[in-house]
Amino acid sequence: MKQEISNRKIFFYSIVLYLMLFVSEMFLNCFSFLKRYSGGKVGSSLFSKVKECLELLKYDIAIYVLTLISIYIIFSFINYKYVVFCYKALSKKKPLIKNNLTKIFLFFLINFYFVFVLYLFNHVSYPHSIIASFTGSFINPKNYQLNKILAYFLISIYFIFLFYFIPKHKKRRATIFVCSFLVFFSIFNFLPFYHLKNIFYPFIKKNNNLGPNIIIIGIDSLNPKHTGYFGYTLNTTPNLDRFLEENIVFRKCYTPLARTFPSWYSILTGQYPATNGVRYNLIKRKFINPYSETLAKILKTKKNYFTCYFTDETRFSNILKEDGFDYLRHPLMGVKDFVLGTLHDFSLTNVFFNNPLGYKLFNFLDINRGVYHLYKPNYFTNELISFLSLLKTKEKFLLAIHFCAPHWPYISSAPYPFLYADETNLFTQYDGALRMADDQLGRFLNALKKKGLYDNSIIIVLSDHGESLGGHGFNLKSQDQNHILLSIKPIKNNKHFEVEELVSTIDIAPTILDLLDEGLECHKFDGHSLTPLISGFKTNWDFNNSIFLETGFSFDTPGGIGLSFQQMIDEGISFYEFDKNGFITVREELHRELIDRKQRAVQTLKWKLISIPLVRKNMKKNTVSLYDLINDPECENDVSEIYLNIFNKLLKLLSQHYKEEIKIEPFP
Repeated sequence: MKQEISNRKIFFYSIVLYLMLFVSEMFLNCFSFLKRYSGGKVGSSLFSKVKECLELLKYDIAIYVLTLISIYIIFSFINYKYVVFCYKALSKKKPLIKNNLTKIFLFFLINFYFVFVLYLFNHVSYPHSIIASFTGSFINPKNYQLNKILAYFLISIYFIFLFYFIPKHKKRRATIFVCSFLVFFSIFNFLPFYHLKNIFYPFIKKNNNLGPNIIIIGIDSLNPKHTGYFGYTLNTTPNLDRFLEENIVFRKCYTPLARTFPSWYSILTGQYPATNGVRYNLIKRKFINPYSETLAKILKTKKNYFTCYFTDETRFSNILKEDGFDYLRHPLMGVKDFVLGTLHDFSLTNVFFNNPLGYKLFNFLDINRGVYHLYKPNYFTNELISFLSLLKTKEKFLLAIHFCAPHWPYISSAPYPFLYADETNLFTQYDGALRMADDQLGRFLNALKKKGLYDNSIIIVLSDHGESLGGHGFNLKSQDQNHILLSIKPIKNNKHFEVEELVSTIDIAPTILDLLDEGLECHKFDGHSLTPLISGFKTNWDFNNSIFLETGFSFDTPGGIGLSFQQMIDEGISFYEFDKNGFITVREELHRELIDRKQRAVQTLKWKLISIPLVRKNMKKNTVSLYDLINDPECENDVSEIYLNIFNKLLKLLSQHYKEEIKIEPFP
């Protein structure tokens, strides 16, 4: 008679199986990273930075890998126990099936079933994960709801049978461990808990809030043309549309620089980038004008406001406490976020640990939209909503929020990639990500009303910059990149109307202070208060006959037009450096060169004059063009020679604004 396979051997086989699963997924992640970012070329300049990152993060990476291995071993133990529980229960009922074949069959059946459900859940919840891409034949976007139901049904069957067999097993310690582990993590994964950090905020009943509160809500990369209010046919922004229909809408608002951090700094300081010094993302703090006061600093010191800032991505925008905020809530900043966030894609952690409890193990996932394929918007929104209970205890507050869902590469978790699936629509993924941000906005605005904070707050909804098919921040000929959404709700406002005058994000800070009756004379704003337009006295508006625009720096800018993605990475990766704390900035010695390579423009309601530099080694040349925005909104036909007076007038304004940065002779 053959000796029965021992439970110890089954446990050993189970560990081997799950370690093989871990190693294969780790290899898949590394291979995908290599293929995407270096075109498979190990000699890519990317790898010099990767080596630096690995050296800086060696202890973090070691802990990270050991944590992953531990998780896979724990699940190997759980499924080993499942096999043992099942085998013992069945063999008691039917002693004839008590043999090695049955035990091996149960081992493969349970583990295959579990892994299949894992991968199905990854497909359903995270369609852009590497795992889902690798086994992409599982899911048809048209059958998303059906696959979702199937995934929940199959995992329910798994748990039902597990908890059916557990009580029949005599070893209580193992039983308690398996039960508590799975129940604990399943609850946190499938129920919309508030973040652990502020789980008790909703129970705060104290209300000291008198207002007026200031709430600035930014939606990243929002192109107004993709909203229902501006005529978009897909239902991408129902909550935003409702807000716009009830409040004041500025149809012709522009950001001076269509990159996140410079745009937000212009919003907060009321100054152009050339004034406040923020000329591109991840700029070193030494280049920021120390005399540029942010709105948060002014309200905190002069008006005794409690100031706070919430965002769900910080990879290219680093608002800090020194910018005047009492409280900051954002994802982990720096190299760890970039490296581990990019590589993190494992079936077990995706399904069971992508939740507030799992964030204690993998802190780079915490409310991090930068980890696009795994981001769950509800956790960030839940935390934001629960924080309102704390804000009610403050007499008045400034709350700045930045929802980053629509930012490139538009990748998002389900169901958003499946909402507008259409092969003819190049913006399918963008529209889905925009709907994600709109859902967040809708939940937050409803919470403001329920908490009684809506009416006594000045609420400003805007986009930090626009978006075109090519992205943003690199082409001033594209109106979609700098044209933004701006809507303002003053205190207890019941009026809706549209403003057609030319305005800019640098007008927001002076407008807020003016609405609070704070004198503007002692503040060095480039912008102007919009209160005459908000009050409806448009005849008093004689500002912003022209606004100034500039590009940021992009991978395209330093190396020329037409780079492949891999070439752009090779060119761009050498621009960055990081300190011993992993904080990423652009190298200081490139500052002057990046400013030299900027496009610059001056724009009126009818005209746009654009200066485009051509920098090659020791040669620098500017080409200047004039465009009629009424008849040529896409800026395709240069009319400089036809309208010489307009050209020279705008060129003089541009030269005065940028001073020594550009030197161009006017037409004779």
